[in-house]
Amino acid sequence: MMSGIVITGPDAARTRITVESHLALSATINWHLSAHKINLGALLHVILGPARVADRTPLLETLSYLRHAYGDRRRKSGPAAVLHCLRTAAMLARIMPEPGILDLLGALLHDKEEDLTPEELGHEEWQRLQTEFSRVLNKIDAQHRWFLGERIAYLRRRESQTYYQYLGQVLSMARTMPDLLHCKLADRLDNTLDIAVQRPSTDEHDFFETAFGVLFLPDYRIRPQDAANPPDGESCVLLLSQLFKNAVFMSMMRAQNLDQLDNVTASLFAALAAVSRAQAEWGAVALLASAISGADMRRKLILEIMDYCATGGIAAITRKEKGGLLDGTFLEHFAESDDRLRKWRLEGLYGDKPLFIRLLIMFIGIFTTFTTDPNYYLRGVDSTGLHPID
Repeated sequence: MMSGIVITGPDAARTRITVESHLALSATINWHLSAHKINLGALLHVILGPARVADRTPLLETLSYLRHAYGDRRRKSGPAAVLHCLRTAAMLARIMPEPGILDLLGALLHDKEEDLTPEELGHEEWQRLQTEFSRVLNKIDAQHRWFLGERIAYLRRRESQTYYQYLGQVLSMARTMPDLLHCKLADRLDNTLDIAVQRPSTDEHDFFETAFGVLFLPDYRIRPQDAANPPDGESCVLLLSQLFKNAVFMSMMRAQNLDQLDNVTASLFAALAAVSRAQAEWGAVALLASAISGADMRRKLILEIMDYCATGGIAAITRKEKGGLLDGTFLEHFAESDDRLRKWRLEGLYGDKPLFIRLLIMFIGIFTTFTTDPNYYLRGVDSTGLHPID
């Protein structure tokens, strides 16, 4: 089962964002980065893909800056940290019909003010890199310098901001600066896809085939390969966190009628829904196969969460007192504004495998509904946080 978003019409040949295409793109970029002497022109050619850019000089200077700035730093999931910003730009280059220099520079530098700080780098190294960054700015005119600085500032989440406030900041400028929304959607896409570093081919994890077999076939056996490589605890917690962030962001967009702002936004929104569902399917099937023994237990688990979703459980943020299977879960485990405390709560969830699987299946329902119902969003989510809908 190939999960992703297919572009139709005149841009049909440009892109198909799937877990598989992302892994291939990531591997190619990483291959160039691992060379003894990196050819920045060849690397930029991979990043741009089908995009055509008249003046590549600012982009080449930016690649040089990012390579030195990130060095050997790694992401939480393991890959080189610099890959994230390069892949974010690459996804925009594959979805936008004609990406401009600000689109690409904004994507490449969207995490600059969060990642490349004096506290992270040390003051002396930070000063050296600021000098190198000035060479990037010297490659663009004064107007583009102003606009780039403005975009980097809006894409930065400040320490005092909750995640909801930060998203509200981005969305408040979306109609006047749609490229901010494009960049944030591509950023969410890459963060969600990055968890796939541990997973085998999507073809080996078909949730809907598995669910049908468990529910309808008395002697159905989950394939051995589905249980062979389940995601570890850290990956599962990271996956659940990314799925929650996506549901929040997409709900806030839908509530403000921003999901169809333009064709690029619509394509990225659809891609994020499809990729989020594919990642949730992978986790659900792998854990059903490896952590739940017996057809009866699997059938009972799926029927319970099916009933919860079918009776409105995924319509809104709810209180535990409502009494449904997963009512209150978002408020109890996800509402914490401190990232470290939220991670600790999610780690506790992983200890209860049946509950964790129910949550993954619930997210499959959420992202499927985002795709099939143009009016759907999770009620009770806004820039001030989560609010139960009674």
